[in-house]
Amino acid sequence: MCFHPVIERKSEQKNGAEPTDASLFHNEFATMRKWAVLLPLLLLLPNPVSSQGDDNPITERFKCRKNGCCDQHEWCRFWASVGECRTNFDWMAENCELACNTCRRGPVSTRGRSPFTPQRPRVTPASRPAPSTAPFPALPNQPRPAFATRRPPPTRPRQPTPSRLPVTPRPTFPPQNSRPPSGMPKLTTAQAVPVPVSNVANALQRCRQIQANPSNAAESLIREGLIFATEDNSGRRTLSQEQVVRSNIANACVPRNDEAECLRSLCYNLHYRTMDGTCNNFQIPLRGAAFRPYNRLMQPEYDNRLSEPVSSILNLRPSAREASRTILSSRKTVHINEFNALLMQFGQLMSHDMAKTTLVPSAKCNACQNIPGRCMAVFISANDPNNNFKSNTCIRVSRSSAICGSGTTKPRQQLNENTAYIDGSPIYGSSVGDLHKFREGRTAFLKLPTFNGMRVLPFDTSKCRSAGSCTATFVAGDSRVNLFLGLTSYHVLFTREHNRIAATLQRLNPSWNADRLFQEARKIVGAQIQAIAFREYLPKVLGSTFATLVGEYRGYNPNVDSTLANEFTAGAYRFGHGMIQEIYPRLDEGFRNMSVGAIPFSEATLHSDRLLFQGGIDPIVRGMMVTPLKRPQRLTTSITEQMFGSTDLGTINIQRGRDHGLPPYVKFRELCGMGRASNFDQLGREILSAEARANLQRVYRTVDRVDFYVGAVLEDPVVRGLIGPTLACVVGPQFKRTRDGDRFYYENPGIFTRAQLAEIRRSSLSRIICDNGDNIHQVPREAFRLGQLVPCNQIPQMDLTKWKE
Repeated sequence: MCFHPVIERKSEQKNGAEPTDASLFHNEFATMRKWAVLLPLLLLLPNPVSSQGDDNPITERFKCRKNGCCDQHEWCRFWASVGECRTNFDWMAENCELACNTCRRGPVSTRGRSPFTPQRPRVTPASRPAPSTAPFPALPNQPRPAFATRRPPPTRPRQPTPSRLPVTPRPTFPPQNSRPPSGMPKLTTAQAVPVPVSNVANALQRCRQIQANPSNAAESLIREGLIFATEDNSGRRTLSQEQVVRSNIANACVPRNDEAECLRSLCYNLHYRTMDGTCNNFQIPLRGAAFRPYNRLMQPEYDNRLSEPVSSILNLRPSAREASRTILSSRKTVHINEFNALLMQFGQLMSHDMAKTTLVPSAKCNACQNIPGRCMAVFISANDPNNNFKSNTCIRVSRSSAICGSGTTKPRQQLNENTAYIDGSPIYGSSVGDLHKFREGRTAFLKLPTFNGMRVLPFDTSKCRSAGSCTATFVAGDSRVNLFLGLTSYHVLFTREHNRIAATLQRLNPSWNADRLFQEARKIVGAQIQAIAFREYLPKVLGSTFATLVGEYRGYNPNVDSTLANEFTAGAYRFGHGMIQEIYPRLDEGFRNMSVGAIPFSEATLHSDRLLFQGGIDPIVRGMMVTPLKRPQRLTTSITEQMFGSTDLGTINIQRGRDHGLPPYVKFRELCGMGRASNFDQLGREILSAEARANLQRVYRTVDRVDFYVGAVLEDPVVRGLIGPTLACVVGPQFKRTRDGDRFYYENPGIFTRAQLAEIRRSSLSRIICDNGDNIHQVPREAFRLGQLVPCNQIPQMDLTKWKE
């Protein structure tokens, strides 16, 4: 989690999770390099450091006893923890004897094996059993939990024949020996309508031709009836939130996605996104996908060079709490009267669209102690003025979970559970295995039950009997939906927008099936969010640097890696916490204060019941429209002194950067072309306040030790922008990579028809608020600008008849 009041510790108690290398296809896909004109990146930064150096699992005699009983594979304990000993007994009993407790004891032979244990044939890549449901070989680099009825293994290990492998992905890493042949059930968005094999072959051949020249792909696919609206995952393994949580609880590490198969659903992949972001880039299908490692702009600087947080062993930096309390926390609020609080709230939605970092469950960090790999408590000093903190003796902070296998011989890596693309992940999720939680069965619509006369996100109504007895927890594509009422309101708005669009398309195209309607609505909503981000949001954040760091869109570039940088999510994009304010007004239809009164920030977090019984989303949305935006250079005491009584978000942000091994602030300045400062006075061009520089010197003593987050947040903003030059240098290029490396970016020719693209460009956040509020009739002409409100009938609308066939 990186942007908002991330209740990194409390919220993950419920969810087990916070806030690249890939398979290269054979020459069959070489022609896809002609998809777009290649452009040099307008970046101030070098190319991100790929995470391709992650450790491979040990796959032979990983752990053995003297009696010859062995776990052959490093992932045996993980597979056992998710039920593989039961669902795939034959393979597991032979290869994971310790994990499954299937050891056969007896005298130890001279070869170290019991004579009563049948000699196990060595399992090689050529002979390993194939998954019973997967016609394509799956990569063995990470564990693949399965929850399926056990299937009897084949009498002979079998491999898919060449005829069943039209395209063979090249493994991310050299193949290892084996893994359990799990019987993973087929996962699709809905049941596909059977199509004659000859028709499928013809369609695939034509889609290959369109793929080679995609600039008019949308028109061609529609005109020729080649719209396939069902994602077929039967040839690969997918991950879901449940599987990540299970692994995290059992092993304090998380598996990653190492599989993609693009040709099987080529016609689908040309027109719609996969749920997990795979196959967006046909050349490297795992770029930007969910459940993948973050990239890095610089090598990490862990205290032991592998995994231990910065300053956990060497103790060269001050307490994160002291840095937060004395440098970042401030009771003064500086507003910018040009923009409103809706901008802050959209920034949080962007954070949750692009990133979600899994945390070690807080139950494993319920004491004031540092547990290697899991917990990094921040102890409270005797002179801390916060008595509540002192009574607890520490601020307990869970570490971000490591990707299984990293941090042992190569640096610890963290997992992004969301796609790196701006695609509506908070609304739709990032896994086909999770979609059923939000989608209304196999209809075209998302779940929106009615409660107190309002369409709201799904929740357990049995836990909400009355206003005084309600613990509503909404369910959405991102589990952090309940963090703040403003964030929840955005979720409701865009979920309603999906259903509004789907209903309109259903009237316009009664012949479309539910999958087609759902995917078209999802595609449009994702495009709307992109348009708001790059047209309305980013230019205000980056100011004068937007033109050089992001610039105009010049087309899709398959050589650009959209994968998020670790420094972006664990450091730079947390600047938005500084925009959080103490109080948020709630206004009625006439924009007057409501009788329920304004709501303090501390009471608007994890209190979704306030929406259900105190007027819905309208009052909080109206309040943010007219509330001036707070500048992000300091943190309000609501989040440094009062957050849940025992948490300081500034402290957590500093610790998170240390947890991820982020280099110090001065190295980012150097990376961004500002020169590496050798003393605090040399920070004066970016941090104008002499008092702020003096505080830095008093707390850190040496400029080389200043944490990236602390130094970068303190910088004065760039011209006409909201953040300083170092933050802009990390944030801007990341959004550019996210856009330019996204084949489905809405302005990429061939993603929409020309007529449809013109309508997407007419959409706006103000229009979405008008169309989906309960009773909102006035909005700013430009949603994030503070000023005169106009009637909704003056805000342009999209004409969805451009989607009529």
